[in-house]
Amino acid sequence: MNHKKSVVSLLLALVLAWGLVPAAQAAEARPALRGTVSQATGKISLSLDGLDGSGVYGAQLELTLEGEYPDCSFVPASSTAYSPDCLVRTAQGKTELTIYVTGQDPLNSSTTMALGDLTLGKQLGGTNVMPATAEMILLGRGLAALPGGMTGQVPVSATVWQPPGGFPIIGGTGKPNTNKPDTSKPETTPPAETTPPAETVPTTPGDVTLPFQDVQASDWFYAAVQYVYANGMMGGTSETAFSPTKTTTRGMIVTILHRLEGSPAAEGTAFSDVAPQQYYAAPVAWASANGIVTGYGDGSFRPQAEITREQMAAILFRYAQSKGADVTQRAGLEAFPDAASVSSYAVDAMSWAVSAGLISGMDGQLVPGGSATRAQAATILMRFCTNVLGKA
Repeated sequence: MNHKKSVVSLLLALVLAWGLVPAAQAAEARPALRGTVSQATGKISLSLDGLDGSGVYGAQLELTLEGEYPDCSFVPASSTAYSPDCLVRTAQGKTELTIYVTGQDPLNSSTTMALGDLTLGKQLGGTNVMPATAEMILLGRGLAALPGGMTGQVPVSATVWQPPGGFPIIGGTGKPNTNKPDTSKPETTPPAETTPPAETVPTTPGDVTLPFQDVQASDWFYAAVQYVYANGMMGGTSETAFSPTKTTTRGMIVTILHRLEGSPAAEGTAFSDVAPQQYYAAPVAWASANGIVTGYGDGSFRPQAEITREQMAAILFRYAQSKGADVTQRAGLEAFPDAASVSSYAVDAMSWAVSAGLISGMDGQLVPGGSATRAQAATILMRFCTNVLGKA
């Protein structure tokens, strides 16, 4: 009987010991940011490894690059992920970047995660732009920050590729590697180039060849997507997708207007749910300071909420006012059966938007509380720029 008890105790101890292994591994997980840089195009393929295996539904990355790259852009690796254009600040020979990407499904494969491609917009000139460390926030289901080492400062390991015949530069120190690269290893193969450098993209909307497979010339929103893409107002959700039927968030619309304004400096926020490190923090601060957004009664802005058609009309109405545009024109809304459902704060804005040709209705309805898709947002923004601001 005592022998049986000893065996049971031993098995229980083993089960408990094995059960503690994942927790110990999770506590010891040391994430690292990897970057493979192409000097020829200024494109950096970013990835994370050393994750603790938790499902990652969102990631925010902050890093400072050597050199000024005001035309930085980021495309997520996952075709189903959403990522607004990266927030870029350049000063004194450095570029501060904030990259944000999120998805409805986990973005990682256990302990690794391909983030996407960062395009600098110009050649590097033989230097290593990557820093030694970066700030990272990883989010789990419900976009709550993952605990432990999944948030905080992480080391950066970068391989910068020089022109043919040169040697790579390893790490964040910028010191050359004295050994020739082992080209038999997958990680030493330069990343494939699928898009031209940013400076070669034409800026006349009609001359733009869109890289998006889900936007065809026969689509009603084709010209609008050309316009916002050519003018740097909206990019794709991946290198080959615009996702026209996906909805647009409040934070993204304000970010687009902030970019349209020339990205003026702005600090602080009056809203409880806008953290200073978020990509939309400066745009929301600027919009709030200029009376373009007012937020909700509980002190929140709800940047990740889908923007409604009447909210978009109200924000554009106030932005037009801040630009000194004529917003006195009005159109009667009584022709729309759902006119009574327009919120009181948005009646003037919706009336103006209809008069200015920004909103023409959906199947005869205003649908003021309906979410604005990316195709609709692109169309409204194009009409706003051409009809209200008088831009070509």
